[in-house]
Amino acid sequence: MKRLFYLLLLPFSFAACQDIDDEILPILGVYEAHVVGLAGPFSLNISAAGNDDILIEAPFDGEIWSVVHADIDETDELKWDIDIFRQELAPGIEIWGDGFYYQGVVQLDYSMRFFGDRYDYRIVGSD
Repeated sequence: MKRLFYLLLLPFSFAACQDIDDEILPILGVYEAHVVGLAGPFSLNISAAGNDDILIEAPFDGEIWSVVHADIDETDELKWDIDIFRQELAPGIEIWGDGFYYQGVVQLDYSMRFFGDRYDYRIVGSD
């Protein structure tokens, strides 16, 4: 009975693995970036998180480094939309926004809420 359970569980474990969508490979890498009006230059890092999801590592408020999950939607062969869904970076600190990737340039327009106060930011980076 125990073996039957493990045999039935095996296909579900493979279904849980998330492959990286090959179409997002051009956006992955390290970019020289600035938080417009606040900080820079710094290295903005974009890595794969599975399927068409990415992880973006940067000092989003200009000072403290954080990792944000984002989703990529291909609009055409050269441009992709980046969606940063609302997520909590730390207790009382949230981020959300959007952006795009086009021919080696990344722009993120996002908002952050610090304990009820909202601030809008923009990061621009190029490879």
